[in-house]
Amino acid sequence: MPEQYWQRQRLCGFFASLLAILLLAGCSSTASPSATAVLPTATPRPATLTPASAMVIPRSQRLTLCSPEPETLSPFDPTTASTDILALVFEEPAERVNSVWEARLLTHIPTVAGGDILTRTVSVAPGTRYSDEAGTLRVNESGEALLLPQMFVTFTLRSELFWSDGAPLTMRDALLGYHLAQAPEAHGHWHALAERTAQFEVVGPQVARWVGVPGFLSADAPGFLFPLQPAHYYSELTLPAILSERPPVGTGPFAIETWQPGIGARLRPNSYYAGSPPLLEEVTVLFPQYDLAQWPQLVTSGDCDVVLPAAAMQVNWQSWTRLMEQKEALIWADTGFEAVFQRLDFNLAPIDGRPTPLSDLRVRQAVGMCIDRNRLALAQPGQAFLPAESFVPPDAPGFAGTALVRLAYSPEQGQALLDEAGWRDADLDGVREARNVADIAEGMPLSLTLVFVPQYTVTAANIAADLEVCGVGVIPQPVDARLLYAADPASPLIGRRFDLAIFGWSAEAPAVCGAWRSDRIPGAESDWVGENFGGYASSDYDVACRRALLSVDPVTQGTALQDAGIILSRDLPTFFLTWRPDWFVARPEVQGLRPDASNPAALWNAEALSVKD
Repeated sequence: MPEQYWQRQRLCGFFASLLAILLLAGCSSTASPSATAVLPTATPRPATLTPASAMVIPRSQRLTLCSPEPETLSPFDPTTASTDILALVFEEPAERVNSVWEARLLTHIPTVAGGDILTRTVSVAPGTRYSDEAGTLRVNESGEALLLPQMFVTFTLRSELFWSDGAPLTMRDALLGYHLAQAPEAHGHWHALAERTAQFEVVGPQVARWVGVPGFLSADAPGFLFPLQPAHYYSELTLPAILSERPPVGTGPFAIETWQPGIGARLRPNSYYAGSPPLLEEVTVLFPQYDLAQWPQLVTSGDCDVVLPAAAMQVNWQSWTRLMEQKEALIWADTGFEAVFQRLDFNLAPIDGRPTPLSDLRVRQAVGMCIDRNRLALAQPGQAFLPAESFVPPDAPGFAGTALVRLAYSPEQGQALLDEAGWRDADLDGVREARNVADIAEGMPLSLTLVFVPQYTVTAANIAADLEVCGVGVIPQPVDARLLYAADPASPLIGRRFDLAIFGWSAEAPAVCGAWRSDRIPGAESDWVGENFGGYASSDYDVACRRALLSVDPVTQGTALQDAGIILSRDLPTFFLTWRPDWFVARPEVQGLRPDASNPAALWNAEALSVKD
């Protein structure tokens, strides 16, 4: 019969096993409820955006953006929606483009070579705060002083900079940004940086110096100037009061003219903008109060020229691809800022010390060759996924490219490797058994437990079907996410009581490399804290990751991450499955869009956008 038939049969068998497990779990009084993903919905309105109709203007160089309304509009309370709208109103002092820092409000990018970035060895007395190599804040609880590097960065603003109301812009505004980032109500990137800041001082109207907590080093230092906030408006206000308002002024290409809660906002060009004058005469931001399933109709009707990621990524992917096929929309998708990937981890060091077939690199390679990552990427049509090869996105400087040891999908080669490793199906029951395999009982079947949270059920089913083709049995073990990620030996992941495990992971560099460091293996001695769940240990890898974590130079950091990625691909403690890209949608008439995976804002270059007549 056709292979598609047998594939369906294998998937059905997996789901039947999974259903039985879930039913048994449901009968237990100790079972935890399963996590269920529910798409957010808004209250439906009539067929037209009546409240926003008064904002409709004739098409010229006017652009209409559609987004969920952000609850606040501040860098100290970041959301996807607020980040994209803030990019229109606030210019960053330094901005990453293609992973390279570019000066915007600064005279130049601080560098080690230019003398603006310095590190000095300082003494950290007992009881004093410091940062470990992974950026985690700690207190020196030893009885002796620690000698650690401390980072100093000097920033210089351009002269003749102004807020959109004409008020001069100085480093006093950055100092206010530092104080606001320390507020208990603040969260996100800037609050985390404030916690790792030992001192931030203004040394001149246009010059400031940032000093890090001892031990905290980063190649992202050019972006460490705290967000400029209008001191002439905010100096007497607390952060909660500021969060309840919309920014009265800004430094970006556009300024907010009106804001109607629940309806939308109108933005006009900022006549004091320090960059190239924007090409658009006006930007309208609408907050449509529709169920997300109806948003594609707003693009075809012309009500929305651009649907920003906060909404676009919640809509079924196929809905957007249909519009693209009809030439009514373009989709911009990329493995964005702080992307997320799915990974399949191999347990190389079970907590009970039992021998495992996965200690043999050939078995791990065979498992990888038997899994069709391209099919995994297409297995959930409502979502968008891309095959993954490393913990670094393919367009990032730390991606090793052709230097990686790559495993192409080849069940035939996978089965040959299993034969070579001593795993053969002598009794023809569909599952291989050990034949003269070192440290493994003769005749033991090659059946592996597969741990996953319910949201990865489809991925788990496809992997099980692929491995069955190669004679590898899979025993599904769905686990509630609250247990899986708990720092507790009862967790099959943290407690290292699994064979295979599927889960999602953030690719934030360089911290991502810490997940395979030998000093991050969870166990009783670490109070079950650590993210190296498979027990992988390699001194070469530790050295490469440490170089990346301690580097203050972006090029050096990228090279170190490449080295770490190459070692992982060679040793294969993890098989990388798929990336989940960010995306947004635009009508074909919109010109100048340049989404950048290294930039958190979809419209980071809003001044260059225009509309084709």
